[in-house]
Amino acid sequence: MRLNRYIYNLSNLARKIGYNFNEARDERVVKMKKEIDKIGKVEFKIEQYPDGSWSAESTNFDGIITGGTNTQNISSSIKDAVFTYFEIPPHLCVDNLLRGDNEPVTVKQNVYA
Repeated sequence: MRLNRYIYNLSNLARKIGYNFNEARDERVVKMKKEIDKIGKVEFKIEQYPDGSWSAESTNFDGIITGGTNTQNISSSIKDAVFTYFEIPPHLCVDNLLRGDNEPVTVKQNVYA
């Protein structure tokens, strides 16, 4: 996992200095986008617990699940879980591959008393 984070960060640095990985044309990314387009979007049910931890599970793709100990990383953790599910290598993981411009983000939260 640490190696993947290193590769992801190094790839983002390479993009900043002008390197192009052509991720949108990679066959694995194209396949992922086609599968998501068939359903329309990847939806998640997010639960937050009293200790501040949370979990997110996809409601329309079986097997995409993630979680964390604070709410600061929810978006990046969910995107990482989607990329992992579709077996996208870390150097091709770019946030804008998963969400279009001006697309709203919906968070469903359950509150228990």
